[in-house]
Amino acid sequence: MAWCFPPLLICTLILTRRKQGNAVVTLMALYRGQTVAQQAMLSFGIRKMRMDFSLKCAYAHGTSAVRTHLINMAPKQIQLTWPCFQLLKEKWKGKVELQGVSLVVLSFFRDLEAATELANTVAAAGGIMGAAVCCAENGGDPNDDWTTCDRDRDMLLDRIFTLAKERNLDLDFHVDENGNEKAKGLLYIARKTIQHGYQGRVVCGHCCSLCYQSPKDLEVTMEATREAGITVVALPLVNQWTQDRDQKGQRTPRWRGVTLLHELRSHGIPVAIASDNTRDQFYAYGDLDMLEVFNQACRMAHLDRPYQDWALTVGSVPADAMRLPQHGRIAPRLPANLVLFKGRGYSELLARPQWDRVVLRNGVPIDAEVPDYRELDTVPNERRYTADQPVLTLGPADPPSNPPRSPSSGSMTSNDAAFSKQSPLDEKDNVIAALNAKVSSAANQVMRSSSNIRIGWWVVLANSMVVVCAAVLAVRYFGSTEEQLDSVAT
Repeated sequence: MAWCFPPLLICTLILTRRKQGNAVVTLMALYRGQTVAQQAMLSFGIRKMRMDFSLKCAYAHGTSAVRTHLINMAPKQIQLTWPCFQLLKEKWKGKVELQGVSLVVLSFFRDLEAATELANTVAAAGGIMGAAVCCAENGGDPNDDWTTCDRDRDMLLDRIFTLAKERNLDLDFHVDENGNEKAKGLLYIARKTIQHGYQGRVVCGHCCSLCYQSPKDLEVTMEATREAGITVVALPLVNQWTQDRDQKGQRTPRWRGVTLLHELRSHGIPVAIASDNTRDQFYAYGDLDMLEVFNQACRMAHLDRPYQDWALTVGSVPADAMRLPQHGRIAPRLPANLVLFKGRGYSELLARPQWDRVVLRNGVPIDAEVPDYRELDTVPNERRYTADQPVLTLGPADPPSNPPRSPSSGSMTSNDAAFSKQSPLDEKDNVIAALNAKVSSAANQVMRSSSNIRIGWWVVLANSMVVVCAAVLAVRYFGSTEEQLDSVAT
């Protein structure tokens, strides 16, 4: 018995696919510094490579539609991202429906000429207008003149809605991404949506600060949001990672960072769940697998009363927000675009990653697989093997006809040896968990017997529990016997 899901949708993310560890910096620093400086320097080809890699992942996992926020904080970003977006939108047509949102801060709209030019670019690409309102650590603070803009916020929001209405563009905002009681961007946007008659055409993501609103203020905000027909998108993986974060890394977070999913939905407000950032400077993990996002959201936000209704948050709800009525549903006369899982119920579905899922398009299984990370090896600053994901090469010296290796290329460093003492080996059924210092001596034995073993490690994070897994990525042995491999395990 298999369980059938409609194709999954990612309602909001940033397509970057650049592996970068989360440095101890603030969200504002990421926006102001890394985002602008690093993104602006990337070529068209590098952007296309990274975006294409992301879409390959999403498609292989069963996603049929993606809405991505394209960071447009610098002129060069605008010049490069939208042509790249249009090219990939056409390339993936019929496989993944791609939607693009321009992401700038609210203060950007003080420059009417630049704002108009951006709006024209977005309209020409068939995109969506967006902005960050009351975001980052200081969001909501009257002194924040970047995303809160107390002195001219009404004018700036009016300008955004006017530019969108003139070009018939939907709107998608990053809102209240912090734990500040004063951050009330969702309320401001809801009132402007009603004022401009834009009900049903606005999406607001994050909305983390709702967790710190007083009951009275929360009721006012939710009622305005419901009347405005705004869809709220929660980003549980990213926000549990970024919110309540101690910049020194010495304090455990006290709250989960996820917005009020239960309260919003009970108020009649459409709620979707999405991934947001994937392997970039904001969040260094993920693979654009919406089942993973839904799985973790169920655990973080207690979406188990019942599970069934919450599955719509990664299906029909984001499909409606994206104006894609044929996506995220199973119904007569709709395309047979489905995802089949062996799990027979939610307990089984959410207990495993379901790597053996079958993705159907028009009733036919696709043969797509997630791409190899080596496709990104030419991307600047793409760190193939980081300190937390080492690859240990235990190998023989090159044949005598070749120049000898340098010490760094053929031998284990002290760091390698230390890591090997705490990591398991696995090769077929013979090499079993080896979590002690014997691995180091076994490695030397393998090298002496003209074997070359390459081992990759990764860390799987789930519900604040760290599970260290290891797998043999490649085993090449020349003249080695089965007995010699057995000896590695012993």
